[in-house]
Amino acid sequence: MKTMCAAIIGLALTTSAFAADHDQAEAQKAVDTFAANYIKAFNAKDAAAIAAMFVDDGIEIPPNRPITGKDNIEKWFKSIFDGGTTGLNYDIKRVQPEGDVVLAVGQFTVKIPQNGVPKDMEGNFVNIYQWDGNDLKYRVHSYNLIPPLQ
Repeated sequence: MKTMCAAIIGLALTTSAFAADHDQAEAQKAVDTFAANYIKAFNAKDAAAIAAMFVDDGIEIPPNRPITGKDNIEKWFKSIFDGGTTGLNYDIKRVQPEGDVVLAVGQFTVKIPQNGVPKDMEGNFVNIYQWDGNDLKYRVHSYNLIPPLQ
C-alpha cells in the first residue's frame, strides 16, 4: 500500500518542463467546465465518454481498489451504471493550479441502489487533473463514500 501511495503521489506531482502556467481563474474555469461535462456523462451513463476524460496512464481510485487504463476505467463505470448508480452532483470546494496539474477537492452526492431502491449517498473527492492544451483530463480521480448515520 505504501508503494502504491508513493507512486500515486509521485505521478500526481510530476510536471512537464514544457508546462504552461495557468492562473487561478483559468484553472477554476477549466475545472468547472470539466466537472459539468463529467456530471453530464455520468448521469447519461456514458462510460466511454468518462474513460476518454482520463490521460492515457490515468488512475481511478474508487473506495475499493485502484483501476488503471482507459479500458478498465470504462469497464468500471459500465459496471456501476449497470448496477443503477446515477444522479451525481458535485460541490467543488477548492481548486489549486500547480504547474502542469490542477488539484481539486470537494464533496458529491450520488444515488446508489440499495436493495433495489436508489439511496442518496454523500462522499468526498480529490481530483488531480492534467492540462491538455487549454482543457483538463483526469490524472487521478479519487473518492470515498461517507457512511450514512445510523
